[in-house]
Amino acid sequence: MSKQLKAKDVMTPNPVCVKPDTPLVEAVRLLMDYQISGLPVVDASKRLVGMITEKDMLRVLYEKPSDLKSVADLMSTKIRAFESDDPLDQVVDCLMANHFRRVPVTEHGVLVGLISRADLMGTILSVAEERLRQA
Repeated sequence: MSKQLKAKDVMTPNPVCVKPDTPLVEAVRLLMDYQISGLPVVDASKRLVGMITEKDMLRVLYEKPSDLKSVADLMSTKIRAFESDDPLDQVVDCLMANHFRRVPVTEHGVLVGLISRADLMGTILSVAEERLRQA
């Protein structure tokens, strides 16, 4: 990348998020309504506490309904997040090395954005066009 982009330069600010006590049915509806594949999970202070994804939701089909009531029952708590000033190449390296499709962006633990693979398409296009001009 020609200039050193940061996570905040490409993130989607103020992403749709849920709390751990959000009912699973509501979280599934948000995924469907917004046509997204994952939601950050935050506490009352908007501090990031986890992620819940379509993949996590697949477990609903195998678990007893009484065991699955809220987002906390399925969310992942071991997540990789980036600070808003982190270099974008670190985010890209992480997305390439792992199977997840999005990473949360925080400022001192507070959720401020989300970067998905789709969010990177505009940057990829700009870099590709710049390289074609230089060729």
